[in-house]
Amino acid sequence: MEISAIVEERSKYLNLLDLVGEEIELKGVVFKVRGLSGFAFILVNAYGTIIQTVYTGEIGETGVKEGCSVVIKGKVSEAKLKDAFVEPKSCEVQINEINVVSSPKELLPFDITKKKLDIGNDLKFDLRYLSMRHPKEKAIFRIQSSLVQGIRSFLIENKFVEIRSPKIVAEGAEGGANIFSMDYFGQKAYLTQSPQFYKEFCVGVFDRVFEIAPVFRAEKHNTNRHINEYTSIDFEFGQIDSFYDILNMEAAMLKHAFEHLKKDVPYELDLLQVEVPDIKTIPALKFWEVKEIIKKEYKIDPKDSFDLAPIEEIKISDYVKKKYDSEFVFITHYPTAKRPFYAMDDAEDPELTVSFDLIFRGVEITTGGQRIHDFDQLVAKMSGRGMNPADFEFFTNAHKYGLPPHGGLGLGLERLTQRLLNVDNIKSATMFPRDMTRLTP
Repeated sequence: MEISAIVEERSKYLNLLDLVGEEIELKGVVFKVRGLSGFAFILVNAYGTIIQTVYTGEIGETGVKEGCSVVIKGKVSEAKLKDAFVEPKSCEVQINEINVVSSPKELLPFDITKKKLDIGNDLKFDLRYLSMRHPKEKAIFRIQSSLVQGIRSFLIENKFVEIRSPKIVAEGAEGGANIFSMDYFGQKAYLTQSPQFYKEFCVGVFDRVFEIAPVFRAEKHNTNRHINEYTSIDFEFGQIDSFYDILNMEAAMLKHAFEHLKKDVPYELDLLQVEVPDIKTIPALKFWEVKEIIKKEYKIDPKDSFDLAPIEEIKISDYVKKKYDSEFVFITHYPTAKRPFYAMDDAEDPELTVSFDLIFRGVEITTGGQRIHDFDQLVAKMSGRGMNPADFEFFTNAHKYGLPPHGGLGLGLERLTQRLLNVDNIKSATMFPRDMTRLTP
């Protein structure tokens, strides 16, 4: 079969509305069978969409059951359908011939045809390859895929080059205890916490770069917002005038991605009742200003004075929503003591950095800022922290030979998805989650 022929075969059934009155051949997996006297409705998952087909006769004689792969020949006709999972709702296929290609050895251990997947999280994640067959579970990851498409298209349109950095590294980008170590042919190595060093290298090559890839954190957290492997959306770019260029770039990226979502996955957004934010501007508040607001407005004063506690992120989101009608807020100028060694200090107050977090609906989804590009300044800051610059020579050398003023960010895809869909647990927004106890599937 010619390349164009296979593409056409798979694509022409994606919009049944254009085929009303035509005879078609449909290939798919039986999602649900509803048998009645003398006929049956067979919902078929074909090319990622659940389509209603109608069989006239006794369905038991065909061997068709849920989970079968089938080939259907029939005529597309107009209809008014109400099933929440069927798309489109204005047409169906009247079956002339149905052939079973393969049948499951066993039926699923839970019902994926109900409006809600009514099982516990342990079972849902243990049998993730099955639970994702439920339309609402599948919709989560169809939306997530579309998010990535929208983000990637924005970055490419704005001249960012996609890079691939190693995931096995000699040193952690952020250090500390939250890093997985491993034996690498007799040498000590680590799973990467971030592509930070490599992004900065590549700014010296391409000026604008991005990567969408997994990163690893050995954090012993058991919360609804932490996992140990997640997808980080990173970008870095040079020739910036200030770190506010980075904030503006992210705001524009998210606006583009959300507009893409509305056009690309309206069925999934409607199925999950997702309210996609309309981003006009995102307010930016300084770290210590936020601390004062929370203390004054909500009488909360956590012990950690160099970071925001989860409750503070929730409360400042509430405040910003009421005052600015925004579901996002940038928190800027974090204390130097809380930021990595490569974060640039504020020229007006070296106790602060020109860095930021982005909070979305009460949860931090992004960390970013301007980086130190001057070699001497970088080495001095490392030495001031008791670090040995010689241990990071592979990183500092790029600065020695010149890098432009630059900065960037890391955005957690799963957290972004979690907050966009308002799901309780980040693991529900993760295709195959990894936490302290889960290594399979």
